[in-house]
Amino acid sequence: MRKLHLAAAVLLVLLLAFYFGPFVFGSSKTDSKVVVMPDQVNVSAGSGFCVYPDSTLGNLVASELRSRGYRVLLLSAPVECDGQFLAVWVEWINITYFPVSSRGHIRVGAFYSSSGDPGDYLSHLNSTGGMGVLSAFNESETPEGQAYLLVDVSDESRGLIGFAGYNRHLLEISSEALVDHVERILEGGRS
Repeated sequence: MRKLHLAAAVLLVLLLAFYFGPFVFGSSKTDSKVVVMPDQVNVSAGSGFCVYPDSTLGNLVASELRSRGYRVLLLSAPVECDGQFLAVWVEWINITYFPVSSRGHIRVGAFYSSSGDPGDYLSHLNSTGGMGVLSAFNESETPEGQAYLLVDVSDESRGLIGFAGYNRHLLEISSEALVDHVERILEGGRS
């Protein structure tokens, strides 16, 4: 009976370690695609970003921007800032998890404003019109460059993987893909 209790305790510890463990030891195959509205944005932007919100995804996007040489200020509220405004969020995440093989799909959204104005983002946030509101948000005649991005990332990983680690892995690769497309907007190219 004592061996059974010991085996059950070891199994419980292993299950908890795999669920809460932040580790990912293995290989990954990733594919991403992006939708940008409008499909061409002409901006002349500075070197600084205000990223909202101060969340896990926001921190990862800010870290990625910093590693590429940008100045970054994390915001706890969507306010006008002296720089480029970038709001980021997770639309959905779907994970099929096994400790040695996992598949995941994540969609992250972002709103970009070259003038630092979060007004259209707040209008979208408070609207009930869904995607129709977003497709029409940049019809103003202002010189400000604005874009709404949806980034879909699919990943298949094999190896020794903790659930929390795989979740963070999906957030990291989606933040890299998001920053790649924001940089393409800044360069004046299509995403």
